[in-house]
Amino acid sequence: MMTVKKRHWLWNLVIGLTVLVCLAAFLLHSKNWIREEQEGLLLFSGFYISEIRYGELESLQIVPRIPEMERKSGFSVWGIEKGIFRDTLSGVDGIRVYVDELKYPKILIQQKESPPIYLNFKDSLETAVFFEKLKGKLDALPED
Repeated sequence: MMTVKKRHWLWNLVIGLTVLVCLAAFLLHSKNWIREEQEGLLLFSGFYISEIRYGELESLQIVPRIPEMERKSGFSVWGIEKGIFRDTLSGVDGIRVYVDELKYPKILIQQKESPPIYLNFKDSLETAVFFEKLKGKLDALPED
């Protein structure tokens, strides 16, 4: 008769915690989270956080795709692209990319003295509504 060797309970705990950490990381990065504040927005997805101040907005536009860039940190999976990038052609460093679906249009947010931010949501309608909201905030700013 063959005896079955039992695994130590510590290994079960390690495996369970590893699965939970991986699942939590995926959920945190799976979509863009936005928290509205009085003077701006806090945009975050997992470990990547950007602050968008209404008073610092220079321009907003809808672009069909992001330019070719070199990833400094971040990840890509399916149609999701998140992280910090560098545009090697123009030399711009620290470009933030929060793209939930590559095939949909993206919002290009340009703030004063900051690298650009590319953003969209899984739902293109949600992206359009968010763009109009930001455009209204930009149009309401006093002229310098």
